[in-house]
Amino acid sequence: MDESNLLAAIALDRSNYNDLARFGLEPKDFSEAGKFLVEAIGEQYGRDHSADQMSLDILRAQLTRRFGEGSMATSILDFVASWPEDVSGINVIEEYRLLRLGRVSTTLATLLATGQHGDETATLLDKYKVLSTGKEGTGEKARLDLDDFVEEEGQRIEVSPKSLNEYIGGGVLPGHNIVVYGRPDSGKSLFALNQAAFALRQGKRVLYVANEEPSADITRRLLSRLANIDIERLRDREALAWALDKAGDDYENWHLLHRAGCTARDISRQAAIVQPDLLVVDQLKNVATSVDNRALQLDTLARQVRELGIEHDCVTMSVTQAGDSAHMKLVLAMNDVEWSNTGIPGAADLMIGIGLDEEYLATDKRMLSIPKNKANGRHGAFPVWINPKRTAFLSKKRA
Repeated sequence: MDESNLLAAIALDRSNYNDLARFGLEPKDFSEAGKFLVEAIGEQYGRDHSADQMSLDILRAQLTRRFGEGSMATSILDFVASWPEDVSGINVIEEYRLLRLGRVSTTLATLLATGQHGDETATLLDKYKVLSTGKEGTGEKARLDLDDFVEEEGQRIEVSPKSLNEYIGGGVLPGHNIVVYGRPDSGKSLFALNQAAFALRQGKRVLYVANEEPSADITRRLLSRLANIDIERLRDREALAWALDKAGDDYENWHLLHRAGCTARDISRQAAIVQPDLLVVDQLKNVATSVDNRALQLDTLARQVRELGIEHDCVTMSVTQAGDSAHMKLVLAMNDVEWSNTGIPGAADLMIGIGLDEEYLATDKRMLSIPKNKANGRHGAFPVWINPKRTAFLSKKRA
């Protein structure tokens, strides 16, 4: 497959890019320059929905931002200049579809021949349906049948701590969007990582998007929960190796997207690869967007995260800040979300506010507020406890 022809096709015609995105993208099919260009083209289309083709001027700005002025940027521009000016997009995309179809067919046949019918086989079957027909394997039906209302076993993701799970009626389903908010140092990331670990223990795949902390620190916090070990001990290499071994298969389902300037498009591409059951964005404000107004930024991003959950059939969790009105306040309301009285709450199916005052702060205690709850309609607030050393939210105080 000539990547020059494929890249030229998606750069010159947005519809070709949409077809490529639908069929899926295998990074191994592209050179390093090709991978960057696919991301750059996708970023341009994601920012401007009216753009019909790639802008070379914007590409130069993207190159400068990523590589600075130098030989790498120049070589990529020279590569772009060598692309054919006239290419048959339909034929190029069709060739790529057939290439992917051949690979998926071979892998699927091997799995079926060995009697493997697990999640990997199901995932490949879905890919095979899309690649063989050129259409999405699943879509929204105009009219639901009785069977469409039956919840599949294992589909629901339980949440942690136990008191929260019971409060909302036993967990959340794919497509639900959870908004977690609180003041700085209230334990928002602790809550998100605690939930990620709990989902992993249920055998779920988790995609965690973050860039506030170093990736090693984020991973240590996760492992402290999975292996039930104090995080300070994970500075020791031997203890870290033990924790990784104890986390075992649960850790294999953990995927961390840790990238400065990460966009919703980047998240969507990674979700297409990982196919997560739970997608966590920690924090919403760190996702890059072309919108200038701060309130509109957060509202737009909240909507985009919700759409990602629907697109990839997973539970989404957005972590965001509470405003000054929530300072040293136990029970939080919808309007305590920073910069947004309508957009972020409107995109949520379940809102979880993390409140505290001086007493709660001193005793590792938090108040969870539920001002919005489409799961079972129950609203209110109740206390929980935290164990920062083991990245845990607990229903009861530690003995």
